[in-house]
Amino acid sequence: MGDTYVEFFSDEALENVMCLLQYKPERVVYLGHKCTMLTRKIKSLKDFAKLKSPDTEMEFIEVPRDDLEECINALEQVAYKYPDAYYELTGGGEMILIALGYVSATHYLRTLRIDPYTGLEVNMIPGSAPTQHKDNIRISVKENIILHGGQLTRQTGSYATWNFTESFKEDIRQIWDIARRLQHKWNRYCSVIEDVIKANPCDEFGRYSLPKSNMGEAAILLAKLNGVGMLKDYHTDNKRIKFRFKNDGVKHIVTKTGNILELHVYEVASRKPELFTDEIIGAMIDWNGDKNEEEKKAFASDYQKYMNASYDTINEIDVILMKACVPIFISCKSGKASSNSLHELETVTRRFGGKYACKALAMALPCDTTSSGTSFFKQRAKEMHIWVIDNIYAMTDEELLKKLEQLHN
Repeated sequence: MGDTYVEFFSDEALENVMCLLQYKPERVVYLGHKCTMLTRKIKSLKDFAKLKSPDTEMEFIEVPRDDLEECINALEQVAYKYPDAYYELTGGGEMILIALGYVSATHYLRTLRIDPYTGLEVNMIPGSAPTQHKDNIRISVKENIILHGGQLTRQTGSYATWNFTESFKEDIRQIWDIARRLQHKWNRYCSVIEDVIKANPCDEFGRYSLPKSNMGEAAILLAKLNGVGMLKDYHTDNKRIKFRFKNDGVKHIVTKTGNILELHVYEVASRKPELFTDEIIGAMIDWNGDKNEEEKKAFASDYQKYMNASYDTINEIDVILMKACVPIFISCKSGKASSNSLHELETVTRRFGGKYACKALAMALPCDTTSSGTSFFKQRAKEMHIWVIDNIYAMTDEELLKKLEQLHN
């Protein structure tokens, strides 16, 4: 198509980049109001463009919010300067859209709209019938976070902790099968093993020698892990249990209670790459990216309202999936979840996904219900538009995958 596209600058970051993603044009002209076209949002947009379309020139034009005549003048100047431009109709203030309608009566304006949810593009060229087609647009989790002004830190699990080989994925499936049979005992056993291992470090060869007197019932978990090949050189006598973990991944799972649920959700979602086009586990998000100290203080103000956080805010989201351009933020709870979990998920999702993002809470155990069979927690989540997938221990992999497929905003 053309070399110039006009976007009406939106509060929703994703609405500002659809033409950039699909056409990687020579130029994108952004028209927006001062209250919307903030310096930090422009910077995030430019950082994103450097990754996805580095040769695209970006031009920003500020128009008044309440002056129709000035909006019309600005649009006419753009129409004269770039007569072959396409105008993308997503986003923008009402006054700009009214001005566009006025200008289109006297100028040959080609318009289009690309739906961020579906990738459906509708083209409207004067004198021709509207046409539509599906665009194959997608962005990664990392790119989505950058677009919204943040940054994934090097502590993110997909980079720092886990190595998702086919062998490790099979390990996850084996350990999950143990966890779902133990259910609430899994957390208790893992906590005991973590404490005992901290008090009894391994030798230089990775071999542990743990006193049985400190292990209690948690020794059952080690025996089960050994039974499916997750431990090596396993030996037990009246006083001690000796072994090595199969690999560091298995060790990280067994010594942190919540890891297996996160890994299970991630692993099941990864089985459908045609739907979930990118996924990250243990996403450590720096709210402030590479901003200076003054910018960081201003940039974290939204989060401070909810979480009383410092200006150098870092949050962890257990799993983030991408459906093409739309992110899904998932918080995983192997035990009980509090209302604070809902508020934190809501805040982070709104900040790094906007209105297009989906948010879900994945729970290993069922939600508590009252005698009438209702769950106040689920009702509160519903009011916040948060999906709750609970009692995952009782689900087959196919049932969980179906639940994940059904997630939408």
